Amino acid sequence: MVSTIELASLRGFTSSDRHPVVSLYLNVNGAHFPTRADYETEFSILVSNARKAAAGDLNLTRDQESGLDNDLRAISEYLTLEFKRNGERGLVIYSCKAEGLWEIIPLRVPIENRLFVDFKPQVAPLMEILSVYERVCVLVTDRKTARIFQVHAGEIDEQSDIFDAGLKHHTQGGWEQAKLQRRYDHQVRNHLKRAADATLDFFKQERFDRIAIGISDELWPELEKVLHPYLRERLEGRFAVGINATADEILTRITLIEDTHRNKNQESMLESLGPELDAGKVFVGGLDDVLQMLNQRRVDLLLVEEGYHEAGKHCPICNTLEFGEQVCPTCGHSVEQVTDVVEAAMELAVRQDTLVKTIPLGHPAMTQAGHITARLRY
Repeated sequence: MVSTIELASLRGFTSSDRHPVVSLYLNVNGAHFPTRADYETEFSILVSNARKAAAGDLNLTRDQESGLDNDLRAISEYLTLEFKRNGERGLVIYSCKAEGLWEIIPLRVPIENRLFVDFKPQVAPLMEILSVYERVCVLVTDRKTARIFQVHAGEIDEQSDIFDAGLKHHTQGGWEQAKLQRRYDHQVRNHLKRAADATLDFFKQERFDRIAIGISDELWPELEKVLHPYLRERLEGRFAVGINATADEILTRITLIEDTHRNKNQESMLESLGPELDAGKVFVGGLDDVLQMLNQRRVDLLLVEEGYHEAGKHCPICNTLEFGEQVCPTCGHSVEQVTDVVEAAMELAVRQDTLVKTIPLGHPAMTQAGHITARLRY
């Protein structure tokens, strides 16, 4: 899983000596590209297009072009000689060898083929991919054993095992049977309390977004009684599963729960978007207004319709983004043309700790918003 430290490092990296930085997003899904040659061909096409665009858009010197070629060659050699698919469906590589940047991030979720050349890593697509998938804690428990997992972006890691010896259910009759049964039930309740406490400790450590619980209907009421309110309010769903289920089996169940939860939340947000835009207090729509709010660092959430692109302007002095102005409204310096100001806006948003989401093409709310909209912090 991608760590928050890795993401922070990437977001903060800028080439101090104007060395080009390559950001590769490559689909290596075996369902789409069965052989190595298939995705290597896709990479070659990306390189050809990006190499030509970078030479013109960035006005690279001969030395800068040489450095770019070295990075592209290093990525090509890695794909050919080192990379092995182990269930990965996407591969992200950031490279600027001249300044020590070489970051490889395999992903278990699908991604779109893209290659960027700039003077900083293009992390917005990665952040957007990861933002789609919340960090989910999964507690699986029966009467004696508990297992805790973390799920994020198609990956699952088992965090710990909690084994309680427990007291086997007795079949001896009479008063002794009743006494042993009460003792057994007490031990089950204690076990569930320890499982709930361990999950709370994990939440304090990792601050996951949601929790899902694998437990029988019979035991759920007892666990619910001892589940901390922090966990209950983050409960995404529960399901019945055997305590010895494999990680892949659990991941399949959680993926279904996540998809349902994510689709429901997105539809609810988009349904409220129209009235919010009309009120003009929380959301703004349209490229001009959104760029203005981004320049003021006021955006909390950026929604962009899939496939929406526009040429625009960028101030090299203060990094202000513009759509139509020829002079920077912030510092008065002349602005430069950028091929896609929407992509630049998404990158700027990520570097401001703004959540970025792409919305499928054709939703009426996004059409009304002008294909791009922003929720404001204040």
